[in-house]
Amino acid sequence: MNRSDGLNAYAGIIADEAHRRGITVDVLDASIGELALQLDGRRLVTVESRSELTSDAAVACCDDKVVTRSILEQAGLRIAPGRVATFDDADERFLAAHADLVVKPARGEQGWGITVGVQTVEELAVAREAARRFCDQVVLEARCPGDDVRVVVIGGEVVAAAVRRPATVVGDGRSTVGELIATLHARRAAETAGAASIPLDATTQRVVHAAGYTFDAVLPKGVSLQVRRTANVHTGGTIDDITDVLHPAHAHAARAAAAAIDIPVVGIDLMIPDLSAPDHVIIEANEQPGLANHEPQPTAQRFIDLLFPETAIAEISEISRA
Repeated sequence: MNRSDGLNAYAGIIADEAHRRGITVDVLDASIGELALQLDGRRLVTVESRSELTSDAAVACCDDKVVTRSILEQAGLRIAPGRVATFDDADERFLAAHADLVVKPARGEQGWGITVGVQTVEELAVAREAARRFCDQVVLEARCPGDDVRVVVIGGEVVAAAVRRPATVVGDGRSTVGELIATLHARRAAETAGAASIPLDATTQRVVHAAGYTFDAVLPKGVSLQVRRTANVHTGGTIDDITDVLHPAHAHAARAAAAAIDIPVVGIDLMIPDLSAPDHVIIEANEQPGLANHEPQPTAQRFIDLLFPETAIAEISEISRA
């Protein structure tokens, strides 16, 4: 096995770590990052950071945001106020009560179909239809202020945490907003092996227009312009590691959410108004977090520890003998 097998970064770091420990790695399907890992007659299949250790029930829970909300709420964890859209006056009353919403498909990933910052009835109608293109069931949530934080929990322990920020361009006084977005799109696509995309679509256009610009406008030098509202890496977002300064309350919430879902590897997403204070709400759980996004935190190492704990013990022994 070698990286020339066409693996993306998310499967590649897992394959590299396994290979380093003497675990046999067979690429089953490079297009989805599917690997077969084998050691001493024991074989496990992984798809990026999801393995056979993750139950179908846990996957189903994370895949359905309505189910996720129910499980976390029953566990006593803090979630954003929300409801399943009924496409009637009740949705408009929910908007009136909360003034600012996030509208998203109940099922889906990578940030697609999500509209952040819905504040009018007209925007609500557009956002519901955008979400319904990805899933018949649509979730409305009150938009909670603060930083979007992804916490990776492996084997019940927090391994990494990062603030995720939406795609933003900076003006040079010469390029149009559209040109700056296209340049950023190309750079983020290269940095993520094609995983990130910042399309010049209606969603991007609405965000740009809300800030007072058009795609054809020249952005003044030094001016920053957020061009998407979702902070997902797949929609061009960037991440800044905060693992070493993660508040204990946020770490506890992430571990408790993983336990409630009963999932061994998960990315728990929180909105945190002040990173130095305990307040937060949980907004999502991802059963297949991108471990490569959190390098140099030891996400791949802890993942292989989980799958083949005997190799972690061997490594500790080697260190002890050194």
